[in-house]
Amino acid sequence: MKKLIAGILAFITLFTCFSSFAMDEGDWRIVLGADLTEEERSEMFAAFGIVPEGLDERRILTVTNSEERFYFEGKLPSNEIGVRSISSIYIRALPEGSGIDISTHNINYCTEEMYKSVLATVGITDAKIIVAAPRAVSGTAALTGIYKAYESLTGSLISEYAKMAGVDEMLTTGELAEIIGSDEATEVIIELKKILDETQKMGDEEVRTQIRAIAEDNDVELTDEQVQQILTLARTLEGLDVEQIRQRALGLANAATGWQKFTDGVKKVFNDIGRFLKDVAEFLRGVLDKFFGGNSAKE
Repeated sequence: MKKLIAGILAFITLFTCFSSFAMDEGDWRIVLGADLTEEERSEMFAAFGIVPEGLDERRILTVTNSEERFYFEGKLPSNEIGVRSISSIYIRALPEGSGIDISTHNINYCTEEMYKSVLATVGITDAKIIVAAPRAVSGTAALTGIYKAYESLTGSLISEYAKMAGVDEMLTTGELAEIIGSDEATEVIIELKKILDETQKMGDEEVRTQIRAIAEDNDVELTDEQVQQILTLARTLEGLDVEQIRQRALGLANAATGWQKFTDGVKKVFNDIGRFLKDVAEFLRGVLDKFFGGNSAKE
C-alpha cells in the first residue's frame, strides 16, 4: 500500500512539473544579465520601456554566464560565450494566436526571424519579446534568458531536449547565415521543418537530397559539410513534436508571405505616385515651354 501511494505521489509530482500552463495576457518578465553595471541595468530598462522604480521584484530575473555556458559550452568557442553575462530580455504575454513579436537592440548576429523560428521550435509563442544589450553582442546567449522568463511566466518547464534543440537550430542557422545570408539561412531551416514528417521516415541520403532541393529552390548553394550539418539538425528536431513544429513553420512562412505582399503593395503605390508626379511635371513643363519661349527656342 505504501508503495502504491508513493507511486501515485511521484506521478502527481511529475505531472505537475511538466504540465503546461498558459501565460496570463499582459503579464511580463525581464531577465537581466547578471554582470551588468547599475548604469547598464538602467539602459536595459529604458530599452524595454520600463520604469524600474516600484517594480515587483518577482518580475525581474537574472541570468548568469554559467547558465549560458550550460547550453552553449562546446558548441561555441569559449571566447564567444565570454565570461560575463550582459544580454537581457523583456517578454510580455500577448493574446492567444498573436504569434511572436520580437525586436532587438545591439544584437549583431541573431536576426529577429532567426529568433522567431527557434522559439517556434521550442514552443514559445504569443509573446512580445525585446532582446537587448548595452553594446553589440551576438545575442545567442539571450536565448537562455528567454527560456528562463517563459518558464517563470507559465509556471511550467520546457524540456531540456527542446531547449538544446533550440540552441542547435540557432547555431546552425547562424553559421549558415555567415556564408549564405541570414534571410536565406532562416528560410532553408523553415522549409526543412515543413517536411519533418517526411524526413523522419527517410534514410540519411534521402534527407540530404531533400535539403539540396530546398537550397536550390531558394537559390542557395550548400557544401556537403553544410548539408550534413542541416541533416544533423533535422534528426534532432525529429525528436520533438514534429506536427507542431510543421504547423508553426507553416505559420511563419504564411506571415512572411503576407508581409511581402504588403511591402510589395506599398512599393507599387509609391511607384504609381512617382509616375503620376512625373507625368504632372512633364505636362507643366510643356505648358511653360509653350507660353514662355518654348516656340522661340525652336527658331
